[in-house]
Amino acid sequence: MCGRFTLTRHDLREVAALLGAFVSDEDAAAHRPRYNVAPSARAWLLVDEGAGRRIEAGRWGFPPPWGPRQADPVGLINVRAETAAEKPSFREAWRRRRCAVIADGFFEWRGGKGHKEPLWLHRPGGELLLFAGLWRESVDEEGVAARRFAILTTAANELVAPIHARMPAILGPEALSHWLSVGPGEGLDAALGPAPAGLLVATPVSTRVNDARFDDPLCVASAPGLFD
Repeated sequence: MCGRFTLTRHDLREVAALLGAFVSDEDAAAHRPRYNVAPSARAWLLVDEGAGRRIEAGRWGFPPPWGPRQADPVGLINVRAETAAEKPSFREAWRRRRCAVIADGFFEWRGGKGHKEPLWLHRPGGELLLFAGLWRESVDEEGVAARRFAILTTAANELVAPIHARMPAILGPEALSHWLSVGPGEGLDAALGPAPAGLLVATPVSTRVNDARFDDPLCVASAPGLFD
């Protein structure tokens, strides 16, 4: 499962350069660091629809098959990588609308009910993480078309498994190129397995992140001693 993530980089143009992607001046100006991205929030997607990589905005929450007027306006935030290609809700996106969700960390919670303590899972050097995603265009209540996305999850690796059974499917460089390529998407299973345990570290952080209303650097402030 992935229910919160981060992209703490200040400069979206720098992110675009690292990914070999185009980003518009408008989107680069609109970017701000994100320390607690929650479902229904706006985030950045890496797409390649045949004319080179681009960074585009998307809203987290794939439109549910029962339509947007039901009780769950957020939609579907995660989909299992093992079954996404066959699910009616995601089958077409798997074939033609794959993306990478640009992040640099994600959160999981450890502990019993009422005592949930957050861990921020990220690369030791702060490098980017690219989550496999699927997107679909949806029209909001104001009639504006927007990309909406879900993050693919896979079985947890050795680091994450004691905390949660699932984790985002993290794309390495070769897997990223394959995942973004235009085409039906055969042979992608190997690209969507658990990331090596050594790729990530788990940092105990402030319980401030438990509240989606907070989105500031204090959300990833280290809280040593939580699990001592």
